[in-house]
Amino acid sequence: MARKIQIKSMKFKDKRLKIMNEILNGMKILKLYAWEPSFQTQVEDIREKELKVMKKFAYLSSISVFVFNTAPALVSLATFAVFVGVSPSNILTAEKAFTSISLFNLLRFPLAMLPMLIAAIVQ
Repeated sequence: MARKIQIKSMKFKDKRLKIMNEILNGMKILKLYAWEPSFQTQVEDIREKELKVMKKFAYLSSISVFVFNTAPALVSLATFAVFVGVSPSNILTAEKAFTSISLFNLLRFPLAMLPMLIAAIVQ
């Protein structure tokens, strides 16, 4: 999904840069025929589409970071709930809880780096 958004963003950026190059190369003709408003509208329309795509990408990135940052806490909570709920003989002692939390904390860094890795691969 993120890859598609990046491709869309690049297409809009390419369109906008192409029109900007035309504007800059033909500045005398633009001024002579008073075509500035027409080209300005074209550039603004393309830029608006480009910004929509970039905003969508930013939302997806923020959701991804949020999910991966809250995942370790949610995994710990779910694991303790399942452990206690599976059997009445399972008692959550301090020894089991702290050992589990320390093991989950070992996984926290790799899980935190995962969204950054995905973003780097997409870019």
